[in-house]
Amino acid sequence: MTATDAPAALAARRLAEVRMRLAHRAAGADLALARSVVSGDALPAGAARAEIYRGEASAARRAIEIVGPIVTRVSSWTDLHAALAPHGITYAAKGSGAVIFVDGIAVKASTCRAASRTRLETRLGPFQPRPEPVDAPPWTEHPKKTATAPSPRPAPGVDPDVFALARQAETAASMARSAYDATYPMLNFAPLLKAAVAGPAPRAAPNARTLAQQAGKPSPRLAPVRRLAHDGANLTGLLGRYHDALRADLYRVVAERPRLRDHVDRDGDPEQERDRLMQLTPRPMAEVAAGWAALERVGGTESHVHLTPISGDRHHVVLSGLRSAQVESLQASGFTPALVLHRSGGLHEVVLTTPNQGRPYEQAALAEASEDLRLGLGVARSPHGLRVDDPDHPAAATPDEDGRTRRVYAQVLSATGAICVKLGRRIAHWIGIFACRFGLGPGSRLGRGLDPDATEADDARPHADAPVYWAHRADLLARWQERWPEPSRVDALIARRLRGTGHGEDAVAALITACAPLVPRIGRHAWTGYGRRAAAHAFRDDGEEGCRMFDRSSPAMWPELEQAVRKRAQAVQQEPSMVPVQPEASPVTPPPRKIRAGTTEKGKRPGGRGDDWWD
Repeated sequence: MTATDAPAALAARRLAEVRMRLAHRAAGADLALARSVVSGDALPAGAARAEIYRGEASAARRAIEIVGPIVTRVSSWTDLHAALAPHGITYAAKGSGAVIFVDGIAVKASTCRAASRTRLETRLGPFQPRPEPVDAPPWTEHPKKTATAPSPRPAPGVDPDVFALARQAETAASMARSAYDATYPMLNFAPLLKAAVAGPAPRAAPNARTLAQQAGKPSPRLAPVRRLAHDGANLTGLLGRYHDALRADLYRVVAERPRLRDHVDRDGDPEQERDRLMQLTPRPMAEVAAGWAALERVGGTESHVHLTPISGDRHHVVLSGLRSAQVESLQASGFTPALVLHRSGGLHEVVLTTPNQGRPYEQAALAEASEDLRLGLGVARSPHGLRVDDPDHPAAATPDEDGRTRRVYAQVLSATGAICVKLGRRIAHWIGIFACRFGLGPGSRLGRGLDPDATEADDARPHADAPVYWAHRADLLARWQERWPEPSRVDALIARRLRGTGHGEDAVAALITACAPLVPRIGRHAWTGYGRRAAAHAFRDDGEEGCRMFDRSSPAMWPELEQAVRKRAQAVQQEPSMVPVQPEASPVTPPPRKIRAGTTEKGKRPGGRGDDWWD
């Protein structure tokens, strides 16, 4: 056994390899350029804003969802016009292009790429107008007369109750505006003069997001447009084996390759400008198979192809770049991979799968369990997911008969699709740690806040509403399902909740100033200004919408939470104190702490970064 084979040397080489990979990924991520290979139809920006703020389904959405499937199956202009007629949609020429009339609203035909006039004329021949029927409805003769007529259909991402409220508010605002215009109509050309004579003009109707917030309903979200469904009949070969093993709802595919600059460096070699990313946006595996050929063609043979499984009922942990000994050690320790791929050079890709039970802190526990696995194995996190190509294979450099180099993919060693029970136990272990550290619901006692107005003579009494702050914080973290939040974002959400329960801005600022310093975090703050900024953000109208998407509770639950906290605090105060008097103890030297590989304890100072600095 040589010195290079010692465990310490092996661990050092692994950590150096991890740092080099992370440094390369960080350097490439700053200048990464991502673009979609299979460009699907998307709503224009104006139509998307109208759906979110008015709650109505846009004409562009109907043009994409209805006209798109029709134009792909018709074989003549006559068939196209006949198929669109039952939906009340008209396809007409305009200049060198075309427009689609949906509910009397003109939409550019290129909004649906397959319905553009150029593509249709290439396939169906020169444009042929629709024959006008004898009993044509009025809007087909004069489409501009009803161009502003609103659609009676709610947008897919809008609650029906919110849509009804938005329609009522818009009708009331329209009637008020009509009555105002009827007063002194001769002054309608001068709004300022009319405002001085007849009073200010009535306000516009509130948007659907404001009405949803006032009613305690879910905020309107932009729903994606419906696309053609695939039956999955073309799921053969490797893609079928991937899907059988992973069983994910959606898959994101990324092809990454370097792009060379036009000039060379000092040594005469071409310089790499940045990593170029081609991707298939998350979609079912059947649709991924439909766009896979386009990704291979655009990405080229030099690209690295990555596959990321996305599922709502499963967790997928990807371990990339493992050696054979590491895979055997992982399996010997009780982990059951769902998929194992082998690439040239002795590298393996391993995917562990476990059910997602939607428990509190589950996403944060998954991140901690994954990080522990990667740190123990000495591998870096793959930024784009499972790597499925094998560019180092000898057959990858062999050109085909047409002169093109054939792409070779990693060999599938096992595709069992097994559920990793040990990974589930690791996640449950971390959930227990978070529950003990942060608590669950109103029973959480995470710390005590000090009153900022207290002096030394007051013996630094705790803030009266400190239990309310900690209860809201525990409730937010217990419901968190995204990437683990920064403490400042949690404080902003707490301030928003406190505003919703009737606390004033000064009281919210004082409470956050008192409690926020006791939360472990990176860096230090001037806490008085920190509390004021958090409160000002919550009491500012434009900041309200940005925080709403991160809070998964209903505003009706916040007063109930605070009432439970105060009731519990009163019960604790009424109980007699039974704390015995402890004798003085001599100082005890703390035991040495166990340090994990890859971490450092240098530079520890009071108030510095602790074990739970990530919170």
